[in-house]
Amino acid sequence: MLNFLKKSEYVLGLNARNLSYLRPSNSRRALRIADNKLLAKRILSKAGLPVLETYGVISSYDDLKNFDWNNLPPTFVLKPNRGLGGEGIVIVYGRREKEPRPWVKANRKMVSIEDLRDHIRNILEGIYSLTGLPDAAFFEERVKLLKLLKPYSFRGIPDIRIIVYNSVPIIAEMRLPTEESGGKANLHLGGIGVGIDMGTGITTCSIQRDRLIEYVPGKRVPLRGIQIPDWQEVLRMAVYAQQATRIGFLGIDIAIDRDKGPVILELNVRPGLAIQIANQSPLKDRLQRIKGLKIKTISKGV
Repeated sequence: MLNFLKKSEYVLGLNARNLSYLRPSNSRRALRIADNKLLAKRILSKAGLPVLETYGVISSYDDLKNFDWNNLPPTFVLKPNRGLGGEGIVIVYGRREKEPRPWVKANRKMVSIEDLRDHIRNILEGIYSLTGLPDAAFFEERVKLLKLLKPYSFRGIPDIRIIVYNSVPIIAEMRLPTEESGGKANLHLGGIGVGIDMGTGITTCSIQRDRLIEYVPGKRVPLRGIQIPDWQEVLRMAVYAQQATRIGFLGIDIAIDRDKGPVILELNVRPGLAIQIANQSPLKDRLQRIKGLKIKTISKGV
């Protein structure tokens, strides 16, 4: 941490991110895409990029009233369309056979149809919306955990956050769900951020609550030295996602499904900056070196 603090003049802060990179690089159209998960999925899918299946969309109280719950599989994820930071997401891992057949969440708590209805009403009212305006809810396929990553994950799916600028992936981290985060891979909820060497795809330093850690909490399982599978493909997908959406400064969240391989979870036009701590590497210098480069092909960017 001391070496990182010595480089503090090169650390990218929120104001610099917004004024120097987010606003100049991202049009209003780009922001609309990034802030609308369903729209982003359609654009990415049309571009041939792998996304998760959508099981159903509820955008009004009439939709909620008429929704056929029998169409849902035993396992799924419920999300607000314009949610931020993992808030409002419900992850379901299975369903009991015994009536009234409740679903089971990551924390092993039961969730009934009425519980889901209540939660969706909150989503429709905009409780979890980025802007506070009325929102839509959707049910999505749940990623199947890769065996390689099981020792590092608590009842959830790790994802890989890559920040891409000017068609170049500049920094990355693996985000691990923990007991504290409730099985969600969000750092502000208590998840773990693990820095990744961009050249090799091997993990380096790790943080939880902005403090350096070496092992999975409660285990003697080291977090350094994990080889991310399909690393070059993950990088190519991230660059292609930026080009397909024309979002100049972008965080791309990718998971590695047990059966499908890398899939894009969602886009984030305001990626958190703790990724610099996880990598013990400030962003400002990297961004300045890339600014203005002419990247003609994806392979050149990667």
